[in-house]
Amino acid sequence: MRKNKNLYLKQYMLFLLMFLCFLMFSEKRVSAAVSAMTQSKLSAESATVNWTKVSGAKEYYLGIGVNENDAKTAVSNHMVVVSADTIHYTFTNLNPGMRYYVVLRYLYEDKDGVKKEEQAGSMIMKTVPSKISGLTQARWYNNQKKVYVTWNEQPAGTYRYVFMDKNGKRIKAGELLSNSFSTRIDNNKCYSFKVKSVAVINGKTYESVWSDRIYLFAQPMIKSYNYGNDFDLTIKGGRLELKWDRVKYADAGYRIHISRNRDKDYVSAGTVSRKKSSAVVKRYKGHSFKRSETYYVYVEGLRKYGGQISSTGIGYVWEYKNGRVRKTYYHGKY
Repeated sequence: MRKNKNLYLKQYMLFLLMFLCFLMFSEKRVSAAVSAMTQSKLSAESATVNWTKVSGAKEYYLGIGVNENDAKTAVSNHMVVVSADTIHYTFTNLNPGMRYYVVLRYLYEDKDGVKKEEQAGSMIMKTVPSKISGLTQARWYNNQKKVYVTWNEQPAGTYRYVFMDKNGKRIKAGELLSNSFSTRIDNNKCYSFKVKSVAVINGKTYESVWSDRIYLFAQPMIKSYNYGNDFDLTIKGGRLELKWDRVKYADAGYRIHISRNRDKDYVSAGTVSRKKSSAVVKRYKGHSFKRSETYYVYVEGLRKYGGQISSTGIGYVWEYKNGRVRKTYYHGKY
C-alpha cells in the first residue's frame, strides 16, 4: 500500500514539474486592454465618441463605417489618429438617421520595447434623424392592384407612416422597419403618403419632422389594341412616335423616358401638358431612331401640390425591338 502511495506521489510531482516547465518556456501573451465606449453631443450630421483610457497606450486610432468590416479597414489604415491624452473624438459630415460602426485601436510597447497595436473596443454610433428625402412612388402594378413606395434610408431606427386618400384622410398608419411600403389599391383612385424617421439613442427618442406628402396614382399606359397584343409605339422616318392613355390625376403633365437598357440609363425625352396623349421624339442622345435597334420607353405621370411634384415612377416599360413592341417590367434601382 505504501509503495502505491509513493508511486502516485512521484507521478504527481512529475506532472507538476512538466506543467511548470511548460509555463516557463511557453510564449508569454498579453491580453488586449478593453475600453468602454459611449457617444454624446449628437446631431443629424455629427456625433462624439468617448472612451476610457487604456494603460500604456501611446496613441489611439479610430475607424468608422456603415458596417463592421468597413470600420475595421478604416481603423487599420489609421483613419483617425489622436494622442494618448485624448479620450473623445467628434465625427462630422455624417448622414442623418444613420447607424455607424466605430472601432478603437491603440499603440503600445511590449516588454522588449517593440511597438504593437491592439483593438480596445467597438460600438454602434447613431445620428439624429432628419426629414426623409427621396420619397417616391416606385411602381404601381395594375394587374396586381398594388403600389410600392420607397425613400432614402435612415437605418438608425424605424419609420412611421400614414397612408391617405387624395384629400389627406387617413386610411391606415403604422411602423416600418425598412425604407419601403406597399399596399393594395384601386387602380382608378389617387392616394397620398407621408413618412418620418424615429430613433432611440442613449435611451432618448428622436423623431424627424414629417416628409412632404406625395400622391400615388396609376402609371400611364402606352395605348394598346388587338386585345393588348400590339401597342401604339413605332419608329417612322427616324422618329419615335407614341400614344398613351391619359390619367386624370396627372395635372402637371407627362414625361417621356427612353433607354437602350431596360433597367438603367433612362433619359428624359421631354415633358408635355396634361392635355396631351401623344408625342413625337425626334432624336435619342443626338441620333435618329433606327427600326433595327432596341429601345425601352415609359411615360411618367406628374402631379403638382404645394410646389412639390409627385410622379408615377416606373413599373412598366415598353420594349421596341426590330419593329415589334412588348410590355415588360422594370427591375432596376429606384
